[in-house]
Amino acid sequence: MAQKNYYIILEVKNTATFEEIKSAYRILAKKYHPDKNIGNRSAEEYFKEIQQAYAILSNPEKRKKYDLKLAYGNRPPQQKTNTGGPQYTGNAYQFAQQQAQYRQQQAYAQAQKKTAPDKKTEGANWQILVSVGIALVLLYFIISYSSEKTPVQVQNSFAKEATEEKIPEEVITQITEPTISNYDSPYTAYFGEEIYDEQSKNSIAFLNGSQSEAVVCLVEKNSPNKTIRNIYMNSETEIKMNQIPDGEYFLKIYYGTDWSPEKTFLNETIKGGFEKENSFLKLNDGADALVMKKEKKGSLDSYSTYEIKISPDFKQNAKVISAEAFFKK
Repeated sequence: MAQKNYYIILEVKNTATFEEIKSAYRILAKKYHPDKNIGNRSAEEYFKEIQQAYAILSNPEKRKKYDLKLAYGNRPPQQKTNTGGPQYTGNAYQFAQQQAQYRQQQAYAQAQKKTAPDKKTEGANWQILVSVGIALVLLYFIISYSSEKTPVQVQNSFAKEATEEKIPEEVITQITEPTISNYDSPYTAYFGEEIYDEQSKNSIAFLNGSQSEAVVCLVEKNSPNKTIRNIYMNSETEIKMNQIPDGEYFLKIYYGTDWSPEKTFLNETIKGGFEKENSFLKLNDGADALVMKKEKKGSLDSYSTYEIKISPDFKQNAKVISAEAFFKK
């Protein structure tokens, strides 16, 4: 699979500063946002790529790993010296075949060059034929030897060749594809299918101005307090939750950095979480609950919209909760 170039997607140089990347992201995100390109699937897909590119390039550690992978992925193949004949592939059987075929071609070319060769040419042709004979004998012994190898030995010899040009193992362990991007819903398998109202224009815009990533859950205020949405957002980003059904809701937010699909909660019943700086908060669970409601204003329909700034440091209107409380159904 071809490696996406996030610098091209954001239209910046690979030496761009964080501020340049942030500025480019905001311009492109505003231009290609789904709300401004309703029904345009191409714009929607490009918007997702812009979000993913920013999620990687705005994070110093992720950008470092991505740059390393991009460099290795674009590495040109090693040049081999041309000696005038077939190149040694590292496989003796293939090499003998190549040599025999090469010498046969040379002998045929010499024979076609002169219909009446002199003694010198005849001697050269004789030497070529002797060489071909030797190569064929060598080929016979190689085939006989190869047939005595066990399947495991043959497989291992090919495996060795296949790995000779690979990236060093210690580098591979440091390079990973992005496992999560803005608008992903990592906990749907646990909380259940997300609930939408396609006719509704109720929405909440979340602005994450911190260096922390977050998973935002929209929870029904009334019993059984069902979590109807869960959405991931990267640091320093803005996302919008659309098509929210009418009702009253509060928020549960999980903050952290370095998302890992291997992290688990509740005796490994939940997979995925942040490796560092974990914190859990609850917001708008009292009189300040988020009320979503379609109303009539004259002949027009009116919907509820909110804009909420989130940060693990904004705790004056939030309650610190445990991981168990966050994942409570």
